Amino acid sequence: MLPRSKVVALAELAQRVPEGASLALGGSFLHRSPFAFVRELVRARRRGLEVIKPSPGYDVDLLCRAGAVTKTRAGIVALEGWFGLARWFRRAIERGDAVHEEHG
Repeated sequence: MLPRSKVVALAELAQRVPEGASLALGGSFLHRSPFAFVRELVRARRRGLEVIKPSPGYDVDLLCRAGAVTKTRAGIVALEGWFGLARWFRRAIERGDAVHEEHG
């Protein structure tokens, strides 16, 4: 019997992420982040996510805009030097919709 494939579509993968999951995402700011997967998490309407990433940007901002994030653990959340802070991330923190644990 052949082993079951571990390869799945991104939409199915996003469906496998439970509410309140902790996710460690790769990439840095606007480079090499799993943006397609993040968009699938938004489409799947995931909530209560904790995102752990050294330097998130657009990915965490998009998840905050969708109301998916309740906690982030990162050194900085920005959209590169010339775009400034991530707007929706900042709003989520200021409104108390999410908390941020800063690390260096």
